[in-house]
Amino acid sequence: MIQLQNTDFLKTLSAYHPVTWEQIPDLGLYMDQVVTFLERQCQPLYGKGERVFTPAMVNNYVKLGLVARPVGKKYGREQLAQLLMICIFKQAASADGMKKLLTLEDGQTIEALYTHFCTMQAQVLEEMWKENELPSTMICAIHCAAYRFLCNAILSEEAHKPEAEPEEKQP
Repeated sequence: MIQLQNTDFLKTLSAYHPVTWEQIPDLGLYMDQVVTFLERQCQPLYGKGERVFTPAMVNNYVKLGLVARPVGKKYGREQLAQLLMICIFKQAASADGMKKLLTLEDGQTIEALYTHFCTMQAQVLEEMWKENELPSTMICAIHCAAYRFLCNAILSEEAHKPEAEPEEKQP
Protein backbone atom coordinates (compact mmCIF):
# COMPACT_ATOMS: atom_id res chain seq x y z
CA MET A 1 0.00 0.00 0.00
CA ILE A 2 1.09 3.55 -0.75
CA GLN A 3 0.38 6.49 1.51
CA LEU A 4 -0.52 9.59 -0.46
CA GLN A 5 -2.15 11.69 2.24
CA ASN A 6 -0.08 14.81 1.68
CA THR A 7 0.33 14.94 -2.08
CA ASP A 8 -1.12 17.86 -4.01
CA PHE A 9 -2.89 15.48 -6.39
CA LEU A 10 -4.68 13.66 -3.59
CA LYS A 11 -5.76 16.94 -2.02
CA THR A 12 -7.00 18.23 -5.36
CA LEU A 13 -8.82 15.04 -6.27
CA SER A 14 -10.37 14.52 -2.86
CA ALA A 15 -11.72 18.09 -3.00
CA TYR A 16 -13.12 17.58 -6.51
CA HIS A 17 -16.89 17.64 -6.94
CA PRO A 18 -18.61 17.46 -10.30
CA VAL A 19 -20.33 20.69 -11.27
CA THR A 20 -24.09 20.50 -10.71
CA TRP A 21 -26.62 20.92 -13.52
CA GLU A 22 -27.52 24.38 -12.19
CA GLN A 23 -23.85 25.44 -12.27
CA ILE A 24 -23.48 24.63 -15.97
CA PRO A 25 -23.89 27.83 -18.00
CA ASP A 26 -27.34 28.00 -19.56
CA LEU A 27 -26.38 30.54 -22.19
CA GLY A 28 -24.65 29.56 -25.39
CA LEU A 29 -20.87 29.33 -25.30
CA TYR A 30 -18.57 29.56 -28.30
CA MET A 31 -15.93 26.86 -28.82
CA ASP A 32 -13.08 28.64 -27.02
CA GLN A 33 -15.38 29.26 -24.04
CA VAL A 34 -16.51 25.62 -24.10
CA VAL A 35 -12.92 24.34 -23.99
CA THR A 36 -12.03 26.77 -21.19
CA PHE A 37 -15.09 25.73 -19.15
CA LEU A 38 -14.38 22.01 -19.64
CA GLU A 39 -10.69 22.40 -18.80
CA ARG A 40 -11.55 24.23 -15.57
CA GLN A 41 -14.10 21.62 -14.52
CA CYS A 42 -12.18 18.47 -15.47
CA GLN A 43 -8.53 19.44 -14.88
CA PRO A 44 -8.42 18.14 -11.28
CA LEU A 45 -9.03 14.64 -12.68
CA TYR A 46 -6.06 14.81 -15.03
CA GLY A 47 -2.34 15.35 -14.59
CA LYS A 48 -0.81 18.81 -14.72
CA GLY A 49 -0.36 20.03 -18.26
CA GLU A 50 -2.54 17.26 -19.70
CA ARG A 51 -5.11 18.55 -22.20
CA VAL A 52 -8.62 17.47 -21.29
CA PHE A 53 -10.35 18.80 -24.42
CA THR A 54 -9.35 20.55 -27.60
CA PRO A 55 -11.64 22.15 -30.19
CA ALA A 56 -10.86 19.24 -32.53
CA MET A 57 -11.94 16.73 -29.88
CA VAL A 58 -15.22 18.57 -29.28
CA ASN A 59 -15.87 18.71 -33.04
CA ASN A 60 -15.19 14.96 -33.33
CA TYR A 61 -17.63 14.17 -30.50
CA VAL A 62 -20.27 16.21 -32.36
CA LYS A 63 -19.50 14.41 -35.65
CA LEU A 64 -19.76 11.03 -33.90
CA GLY A 65 -23.18 11.98 -32.53
CA LEU A 66 -22.06 11.92 -28.89
CA VAL A 67 -22.86 15.60 -28.47
CA ALA A 68 -25.77 17.48 -30.01
CA ARG A 69 -24.80 19.96 -32.73
CA PRO A 70 -24.27 23.53 -31.56
CA VAL A 71 -26.94 26.06 -32.43
CA GLY A 72 -25.40 28.99 -34.28
CA LYS A 73 -21.90 27.86 -33.20
CA LYS A 74 -23.00 28.06 -29.55
CA TYR A 75 -23.08 25.15 -27.11
CA GLY A 76 -25.80 25.09 -24.46
CA ARG A 77 -26.19 23.44 -21.07
CA GLU A 78 -27.16 20.04 -22.51
CA GLN A 79 -24.11 19.86 -24.78
CA LEU A 80 -21.84 20.96 -21.93
CA ALA A 81 -23.31 18.23 -19.70
CA GLN A 82 -22.68 15.66 -22.44
CA LEU A 83 -19.07 16.83 -22.73
CA LEU A 84 -18.56 16.72 -18.95
CA MET A 85 -19.73 13.09 -18.92
CA ILE A 86 -17.48 12.30 -21.90
CA CYS A 87 -14.56 13.63 -19.85
CA ILE A 88 -14.97 10.55 -17.63
CA PHE A 89 -16.42 8.05 -20.10
CA LYS A 90 -13.54 8.46 -22.56
CA GLN A 91 -11.27 6.86 -19.97
CA ALA A 92 -13.29 3.65 -19.97
CA ALA A 93 -15.23 3.22 -23.19
CA SER A 94 -14.96 3.46 -26.95
CA ALA A 95 -16.96 6.02 -28.92
CA ASP A 96 -19.70 3.40 -29.43
CA GLY A 97 -19.67 2.64 -25.72
CA MET A 98 -19.88 6.32 -24.82
CA LYS A 99 -22.83 6.68 -27.20
CA LYS A 100 -24.65 3.93 -25.29
CA LEU A 101 -23.80 5.51 -21.95
CA LEU A 102 -25.14 8.87 -23.18
CA THR A 103 -28.32 7.44 -24.71
CA LEU A 104 -31.41 8.60 -22.88
CA GLU A 105 -33.98 6.08 -21.73
CA ASP A 106 -37.62 6.68 -22.64
CA GLY A 107 -38.78 9.89 -21.01
CA GLN A 108 -35.37 10.64 -19.52
CA THR A 109 -33.84 14.09 -19.90
CA ILE A 110 -30.18 15.00 -20.21
CA GLU A 111 -30.57 16.82 -16.90
CA ALA A 112 -31.71 13.57 -15.20
CA LEU A 113 -28.91 11.55 -16.81
CA TYR A 114 -26.30 14.13 -15.85
CA THR A 115 -27.60 14.40 -12.27
CA HIS A 116 -27.45 10.60 -11.91
CA PHE A 117 -23.93 10.64 -13.40
CA CYS A 118 -22.79 13.27 -10.85
CA THR A 119 -24.25 11.27 -7.96
CA MET A 120 -22.50 8.09 -9.10
CA GLN A 121 -19.19 9.89 -9.70
CA ALA A 122 -19.26 11.49 -6.25
CA GLN A 123 -20.02 8.12 -4.62
CA VAL A 124 -17.20 6.35 -6.44
CA LEU A 125 -14.65 9.05 -5.58
CA GLU A 126 -15.78 9.11 -1.95
CA GLU A 127 -15.43 5.30 -1.73
CA MET A 128 -11.94 5.53 -3.15
CA TRP A 129 -10.79 8.00 -0.50
CA LYS A 130 -12.25 6.21 2.53
CA GLU A 131 -8.96 4.42 3.07
CA ASN A 132 -5.88 6.40 4.12
CA GLU A 133 -3.70 4.12 2.05
CA LEU A 134 -4.00 3.54 -1.65
CA PRO A 135 -3.07 0.39 -3.57
CA SER A 136 0.15 0.21 -5.56
CA THR A 137 0.26 1.59 -9.09
CA MET A 138 0.27 -1.97 -10.44
CA ILE A 139 -2.92 -2.82 -8.57
CA CYS A 140 -4.49 0.45 -9.78
CA ALA A 141 -3.56 -0.41 -13.38
CA ILE A 142 -4.96 -3.93 -13.07
CA HIS A 143 -8.19 -2.65 -11.51
CA CYS A 144 -8.48 -0.04 -14.25
CA ALA A 145 -8.02 -2.64 -16.99
CA ALA A 146 -10.42 -5.08 -15.33
CA TYR A 147 -13.13 -2.45 -14.98
CA ARG A 148 -12.59 -1.30 -18.56
CA PHE A 149 -12.95 -4.91 -19.78
CA LEU A 150 -16.09 -5.30 -17.66
CA CYS A 151 -17.56 -1.99 -18.88
CA ASN A 152 -16.99 -2.92 -22.53
CA ALA A 153 -18.39 -6.44 -22.02
CA ILE A 154 -21.57 -5.04 -20.44
CA LEU A 155 -21.93 -2.42 -23.18
CA SER A 156 -21.40 -5.11 -25.83
CA GLU A 157 -23.95 -7.40 -24.19
CA GLU A 158 -26.49 -4.57 -24.08
CA ALA A 159 -25.93 -3.98 -27.79
CA HIS A 160 -26.84 -7.59 -28.52
CA LYS A 161 -30.01 -7.68 -26.40
CA PRO A 162 -33.12 -8.12 -28.52
CA GLU A 163 -35.52 -5.19 -28.51
CA ALA A 164 -38.43 -5.73 -26.15
CA GLU A 165 -41.57 -6.59 -28.06
CA PRO A 166 -44.53 -4.34 -27.32
CA GLU A 167 -47.10 -6.08 -25.19
CA GLU A 168 -50.31 -7.03 -26.96
CA LYS A 169 -53.43 -5.52 -25.50
CA GLN A 170 -56.08 -7.93 -24.39
CA PRO A 171 -59.53 -7.37 -25.97
